[in-house]
Amino acid sequence: MEKDHDKQSHWITLAPGMAIQALLAERGGEQRVYVVTEETPPEYHWIHDRWPRLRKLSEPESEPSSNT
Repeated sequence: MEKDHDKQSHWITLAPGMAIQALLAERGGEQRVYVVTEETPPEYHWIHDRWPRLRKLSEPESEPSSNT
């Protein structure tokens, strides 16, 4: 979610298999999440000048089959 200049919320719709790139940092029992941002796509620039970086999730590797 990003807020525009009028403090209105705009939710980002993620396609299946996509995720927001972030870093989870922990120190002294405290946890923080830092969202990686990049330049906003032109069609959403009116909302904000930064945008969460979206990444495709990798497919889980299949188990090798045992043909014995």
